[in-house]
Amino acid sequence: MISTVTEPVAEPADVMADAPGPDISVEDVAALRAAVLILARRLRHQQAGDELSPSESAVLGRVGRVGPTTPGQLAKSEHVQPPSMTRIIERLEARGYLRRDPDPADRRQVLVSRTAEGDAFVERSRVVRTAWLTAQVGRLHPQDRLLIAAATGALARLADLP
Repeated sequence: MISTVTEPVAEPADVMADAPGPDISVEDVAALRAAVLILARRLRHQQAGDELSPSESAVLGRVGRVGPTTPGQLAKSEHVQPPSMTRIIERLEARGYLRRDPDPADRRQVLVSRTAEGDAFVERSRVVRTAWLTAQVGRLHPQDRLLIAAATGALARLADLP
């Protein structure tokens, strides 16, 4: 649970510019970070069968979010080397989740897109993840469930920050 602090925690000046205000401590932010990381890791493992690696899942999700993109752009956005991205794309293409088409603007390039099978896999995985998270939240004390529900909007806004 996030506690209220009346005085900011003393931090070096360069950290204080971006430090939390008096309503949340650095320790609470660190605890939130740890909880979010663990929860995200556990959610990533909830898939609609056909186990994909975390890298494959990330690429499949990114292509769905950004639309057709080049392998080079994918490699850069996922922080992997182009040869590694080529292997990931090939594995996802072999499963029928991605396809490569010539770039209409530059025929030397290809654009990677998600297929209908890839869309369906992602949707099935969302259902599995939502069911898993619903069950996990259901195991909490009712007061904790209310706190999570109340924090959902703020967490979504936090996730949308640049």
